[in-house]
Amino acid sequence: MNMHIQPRQHGGDVWGLSRKYKIPLEKIIDFSAPINCLGPSPKAIEAIKKFADVVKFYPDQNPVELKSDICHYVKEIIPENIVLGNGSMELIYLFAEVFAHGREVLIPTPSFTEYEKATLVVSARPKQISILPDFYLKTEVFKREINDDTRLMFICNPHSPSGRLLSKELILDLVDFCSKRNVYVIVDENYIDFVDPIEGYTLAHYVNEYENLFVVRSFSKFFGMPGLRIGYGIGHKKLIQSLEAIRQPWCVNSLALIAARETLKDEEYIKKTKEHIRREREQLTKLLKETGVFYVFPSETNFLLVKILKKAITARNLKEKLAERGILIRDCGDFPGLDESYFRITVRNAEENLTLIDALKEILPLAFQ
Repeated sequence: MNMHIQPRQHGGDVWGLSRKYKIPLEKIIDFSAPINCLGPSPKAIEAIKKFADVVKFYPDQNPVELKSDICHYVKEIIPENIVLGNGSMELIYLFAEVFAHGREVLIPTPSFTEYEKATLVVSARPKQISILPDFYLKTEVFKREINDDTRLMFICNPHSPSGRLLSKELILDLVDFCSKRNVYVIVDENYIDFVDPIEGYTLAHYVNEYENLFVVRSFSKFFGMPGLRIGYGIGHKKLIQSLEAIRQPWCVNSLALIAARETLKDEEYIKKTKEHIRREREQLTKLLKETGVFYVFPSETNFLLVKILKKAITARNLKEKLAERGILIRDCGDFPGLDESYFRITVRNAEENLTLIDALKEILPLAFQ
């Protein structure tokens, strides 16, 4: 294992902000973690309360009911195509351990920083390939980088931290190219649930056609349950069997299994979330642009990547000034390829979004004096 691996910064550190500024958790408005601002499905919460007593048993080692519900939600897959994990991150690390140990791994840059860490943990060699300035994955560039030692490629769609959505045809072209060269492709679809319609962009329906394809999703972002830690991977049944063979037992807790089933069936909640995020994303984008200080990248998710257009203030400075007011944003300066002018914010409700805009209007004039 690489002993020089550094811990990664992520959004959502409301606990740290609360300690530092002595602000109660309930007073903090968290724009840093791209979690559904509507919270979990009410039906999921009710199920947790109703069946809380199941914690006295070990979790179900073969939760066929949840896998069937996932099949119904995703469509065109069978339970044998699914592996469950303690969040999608566990599945990413597990996949790297099984298939990429000691080999070369291609990572679009910037991208989710845990891809690199998962690579280093298994003594593999990450090769960063820039997708700047437009966050568009140019297939010919990636094809040229593939060699005999390349074993795995990561693709995040929609992309994090930009929110850009790639076409299904573009990614399939790469998957097909990689399949002929014994290269696996992980397509991270953690934010695909915000896309409407999902069917026009997901790669989940191609796992039986391409044995080198592995799609990961979670219940953290769209379904608002990051604290329960549950995700799922979709792949060819042979690939899933390889992962199941070394997956730790009982890695998904009983309450997570119960909540996941209920949230997938809550069609009203799913529809409401998509409508809310679409509406508020457009309004928040408009308000940010009106300041004249920010460029807002187009997004198909529940978050916005923002670039500060003037040098008088950095994302880190802005984060600190907002934190003093109980508002948390994500400084993106630690993403490879990005600098101190980038930050990310989550789309929340109209009142909270206005609170952020008002705070920015107070801070910005002082910074530019």
